Parts: sequence; structure tokens; C-alpha cells
Amino acid sequence: MARRSAAQLLADPQAKLHFNDGLTTTDPTANRLPSAAAVLRRGLLIWGLGHLSIGDRRGWVLLLLQPLAIAGLLLVAIQVIDGTRWLVVFPPLAALLVVWLAQAIHAYRRAVELGAQPGGELQAGLFLPVAVTALTIFWLVGGRHGSPTATLESYVLAWMSGRTEAASTLYVTPPAPENQAASWDIQAAYLADRIAMLAGQYGPTSGLDPARPFDNLRFNEPTADGPGRQRVSIDIVRLQRVETTVLGIVPTAGQETVLVEQAGVITLALVPQPPVAWLPFGRLESSAWRIGGVTVGGP
Repeated sequence: MARRSAAQLLADPQAKLHFNDGLTTTDPTANRLPSAAAVLRRGLLIWGLGHLSIGDRRGWVLLLLQPLAIAGLLLVAIQVIDGTRWLVVFPPLAALLVVWLAQAIHAYRRAVELGAQPGGELQAGLFLPVAVTALTIFWLVGGRHGSPTATLESYVLAWMSGRTEAASTLYVTPPAPENQAASWDIQAAYLADRIAMLAGQYGPTSGLDPARPFDNLRFNEPTADGPGRQRVSIDIVRLQRVETTVLGIVPTAGQETVLVEQAGVITLALVPQPPVAWLPFGRLESSAWRIGGVTVGGP
């Protein structure tokens, strides 16, 4: 091999100068690489973008996989997130977040290996708010009607706030909002009259207030009422003074809530969720708890 002069080596931009006597090695290709911190930021933004910035063609595969992974997750979520199978969404969601972070870190480490300027590792923490937000939304939205208790809570909140449209959607057979409003008016009139009568019987210390009937109602835990059915009793309760002693010496007094009578019943049923109409493929089966009926005015 012909020897090249020092001037020729310096003039050649592709040349590599190797000093094997303990000195460093100069590689001009490293100077063309973005910093490792920039690679990490790009990878956290879009899958594969960090790899492509350092010339790694595997980034194209990641670039194509990201929209497919997100679309697949959404395809599953929109079908089962509301019902009893809502936890099925968690494994793919967790896998998506792990892969998102892992591919960015891999690009960062690869850039450092190729000679990019290191530093900026703490930027991986920028992904933490994204992950926390995604998981928080999942836990807040998931399983809204996946249990009798969850559906009951949604109905009672809608009832107390007068949101007829929200309550109508919770029924097995949704009533028209105006019919739901009329039903609530009848139930409210019964409760106000009944609580007013009981307030006169038990006195002002009972806490019974016909102007605020929900303060005197207790919705008990759902109990089984047959296969795929649950029953919740609605009770009218009052306050009662209770006297006791501390260590058997110091007299104290307090209040406890006691049952007066049952005011009504809410029934719930486990029903299949209808499939998404516009989805031509990939349909998943799921079920949800819905309100079967609400009776106020008798046991």
C-alpha cells in the first residue's frame, strides 16, 4: 500500500487519523452527528426519528410502527374501555409507553457509541408527564360502567345534578330526557312529602330536611338479585343522639345515622355492549352494567 504524505491526509476529508501510542482517535463522521441530547429529544417526539438522525435505517420501521400501534390501541379502547373488560386496555397501553421510551433511549445510546457528544440523559424525564397523563386518563375513564357500583354512582350524580340526558344513557332502554325529568319530578315530590312528615315525627334534631332530600337518602351497596342482575335499596335515614363514656368515666355524646324506612329500589342489569357501528373489522365483545329501573315510593 502506497504511503500518503501528511499533507494528503489532512486534505482528505474522509481520512481517519489513528494514533496507537495512547493518543485519541479522530473520526470526522462523529462531527456530523447531532448531539446525543438532540437524538434523544427526536426519539421522544416520534418513534425512529432519533435513529434516522444518526443514519440507522431501523428508524423507518419504528416510524411506520408508531401510528399502527396507536391506532391498534385506540381500536381496542373505544370498544371495551367503558365496560367490564376495560382492564384489557392496560397491557397494550403500558407496552406502548415502554416501547416509546425504550426506542428513544436506544437511539441515544447508539449515538454515543458512534461518537456523538454525550449528555442530556435527564431529558428522558420529559416523557414522564406524557405517561402520567395517559395512565391518569385511563384510570379516570376506564370501567365507568364496568361494575354495578360505578353505574350506580354515575346515575346518582346525574340525578342529584338534574342531568337528564346523562342519566338516560345509563338505562338498558334509554328513556327520552323529558320523560326522565318527569319521573324525577314525581320522585322528588314523594320524597319531599315523606321526609316532611318524618321530620315532624322525629323533630328538628333528626336532620330530616324536605328541602334537601338527598341529604336524607342512603344508597346501599348493590346485592345480587339473580344472574346478571343487582339490586340497590334507597333508604331514608335520620340522625340520632348517642351518649357514651370515655374509659367508663367521662360522659360524651355524638350522633349516628339510623335507618327510618326504605324509600325505593334501583335495579341494574349486565347487558352486552353494542358494537361500534362504523367499525368494519376487529370488533370485540364487552358488557356493561345499566339501570334496569328506578322505583321510589315503596319497598
